[in-house]
Amino acid sequence: MDQHRDSNGLQTFLEHWGLLVIAVIAVLVSQVLIFFTRLSGAPWIWCYVLGLVVAALGIALLFYAKLALYRQRRFFTFGTRALPESGRPFYRWGYRCVAFSVALLFCLLLSRG
Repeated sequence: MDQHRDSNGLQTFLEHWGLLVIAVIAVLVSQVLIFFTRLSGAPWIWCYVLGLVVAALGIALLFYAKLALYRQRRFFTFGTRALPESGRPFYRWGYRCVAFSVALLFCLLLSRG
């Protein structure tokens, strides 16, 4: 017996919205891969410089976040637990910048260079 005969399809869409998300992600990934595989010359150099600058910014943020620990001569601490509360956002943003630059530089490996 069909209990959803009077449905307008919204319930079916809400049950299968994950397929739409996967399709959108697949299209975006394919566009990014096409961009990086066709990249060469001056735009490649600018992307490389951008990756290095973002990496340097991330390292500077990490250093600034851990400066209070370095002054206490605590050099080998990991994570945000040992950091003062004011340095934790800098630490997180530093790792985000480093992760972005690593991903960008890895994508540049796909290009013709």
